[in-house]
Amino acid sequence: MYKHVSEAFVPIPRAEFVAHKVCARSSAYCRSIGANGTDTLLDFGDARAILTPTYEGLHFRVEALDIITLSGIRTLLQGSLSAITAIPGGAVEWHLAGSASFRAIRVFRGNGQSWPGGR
Repeated sequence: MYKHVSEAFVPIPRAEFVAHKVCARSSAYCRSIGANGTDTLLDFGDARAILTPTYEGLHFRVEALDIITLSGIRTLLQGSLSAITAIPGGAVEWHLAGSASFRAIRVFRGNGQSWPGGR
């Protein structure tokens, strides 16, 4: 359904608490916020964001019909995250979804290598 999809992972402590705060800061810009298990879904109409806290950090997935909306939602999430906590490494590194599984990207980066598909 969504043409543009990107993902990011931020290694932070208390990821569930941070996800809740990011959603609270973003709530004025989305139609609804829901939950599906541990995932939090932010519905923006022509786009959505999925936040998944893990014991290692916070996983973001943004899906949108157009690239402008995708970029706007990523910027909103990054700004909200930056206002809440310090981001390790200073920036969120986004990756196009679909070129490789998110797990593969994390394993590749865990080996100290740079992921060539970063956005």
